[in-house]
Amino acid sequence: MKIFIFPFLLLISICSLAQNLTGIWRGTFIQNSFDMYKGKPIEEKYKYEIQINNLKNNAVEGVTYSYKTTVFYGKASMQGIYTKNTNNLIIRELKMLELKISDNTSPCLMTCYLDYNKNSLGKETLTGTFTSVSGKNKDCGSGTVYLEKVPTSDFEKETFLLKNKSDIEIKKTVPNTTTVTPNDKKILTKPPSTTTKPSIKPGAEVFVIANEPKKNLPKKQEPADTIKPTVKPTEKKLLQKLPIPKVLIERENNLQKIIIVDQQDVQIDLYDNGQIDNDSISVYHNNKLLINRGRLNTKPLTLIIHLDENNPFYELITVAENLGDVPPNTALMVITAGKKRYEVTITSDDKRNAKVLLQYKPTEKNK
Repeated sequence: MKIFIFPFLLLISICSLAQNLTGIWRGTFIQNSFDMYKGKPIEEKYKYEIQINNLKNNAVEGVTYSYKTTVFYGKASMQGIYTKNTNNLIIRELKMLELKISDNTSPCLMTCYLDYNKNSLGKETLTGTFTSVSGKNKDCGSGTVYLEKVPTSDFEKETFLLKNKSDIEIKKTVPNTTTVTPNDKKILTKPPSTTTKPSIKPGAEVFVIANEPKKNLPKKQEPADTIKPTVKPTEKKLLQKLPIPKVLIERENNLQKIIIVDQQDVQIDLYDNGQIDNDSISVYHNNKLLINRGRLNTKPLTLIIHLDENNPFYELITVAENLGDVPPNTALMVITAGKKRYEVTITSDDKRNAKVLLQYKPTEKNK
């Protein structure tokens, strides 16, 4: 009997540890931007560290550090939420605490959409995408994030990471007369950029996430040929972690749009965008296949989804099954939440998937 109980208890222990995000996460983020002078897209790679404190109710708090040799350095406060049943983490930088940056740049803060993973060797990672905005709510670009959990930091540890009271007392009594910088102790300043008023990460004294623009479209007739699986995150069957489909691992999952809705029941219609050229797509939510090789045309592929306060985030990933007659694969996603409707143009190909994130924020009237 003990032979069967031990592996079960061990499995519970491993799962519990896998969901503890408190610690130091270090890696890089890559920002995608467009160089107007060279006339082509460019990628800039920066070092990134996050110190996370896992709170009750799946909330997280902490600080982030961004730096690139002698280019710039920044420290920001952050908050976020972790969804255990999907292993998704959303981190939002709130305000700059320290910053070294040149005068001819626009400081920005990031929102990261990350997936937690722990492999058979015990290596823990956070991978995903980010978007960024300036203090004036102007888009600063987007990119990808890769972090690994590590035992040491390139910076001073936050109080919640100190192991014992004596460490905390030492931190309180020793005055800090210098600005925290990476280990190379170089002065970090941003050199003049080749683009006009570049927007780079991080910055901004106040960070406000604006609601998505709302578009009023003519009311469309209900199509006869639709696919309507009802997906409710609160159902017990979704609590079981599904294996990640191969196509979601091998291709980059690009965040296309974040839509904030105040209704729990949302309808999503997918059309071919522009010319009907035999585009076919598959759609996933939490690694579950919702639409399998659906052909896009003038009649929509339709999903009805349900959101609630316990699971306020709903991630849809669209995968191109072909490129159609005219590459790339493009679709028009129409989102209807009550009387509000939104449009998102999504593009995918054999290297990139398209991700759309829905966030449920009920109004006082709907609570």
